Amino acid sequence: MPMDIFARFSETDRLWVYGFSRPLTGTCLTRIENTLQLFISTWTSHGLPVDGDFSILGNRFVLLAGGLKEGISGCSIDSSVRCFKELKDIYDLDGLDRSLIFYRDAESLIQSVSFFDFQHLVKDGKITSQTRVFDNTIENVGNLQRGEFEVDFENSWHAQRFQ
Repeated sequence: MPMDIFARFSETDRLWVYGFSRPLTGTCLTRIENTLQLFISTWTSHGLPVDGDFSILGNRFVLLAGGLKEGISGCSIDSSVRCFKELKDIYDLDGLDRSLIFYRDAESLIQSVSFFDFQHLVKDGKITSQTRVFDNTIENVGNLQRGEFEVDFENSWHAQRFQ
């Protein structure tokens, strides 16, 4: 995945990752793009416009970046979450489910499973040390640019959590 997608942002600018249980295609993709373009055009923090942008990666993830010299307020962060709640409520597009683990299968396709199912995949040897997993807990653009979003299982927090 390209790590230069937010090249204009500083390493410390905020980043939020929203993962979707199914691939985003067609109408779903258009709805997300339209909703986020409208949101970003009006995104403010304490009355100041937030420099925001988004990217859809692998048709499974929406990455939302935001930068503001003064920092982004909690209320402004909440407004971005509300945007994703609307996508869920109106279009049944749930990017807020933090119980999903994302990984690449043997064909390099992005899959999502519950914590419980991922634990079974690890136990059954279907997740190996070299299986690529996604860390949707990264918090800034620098994490993405350093390649910390998609890593080998053995180098991830998943390896410590799922033994």
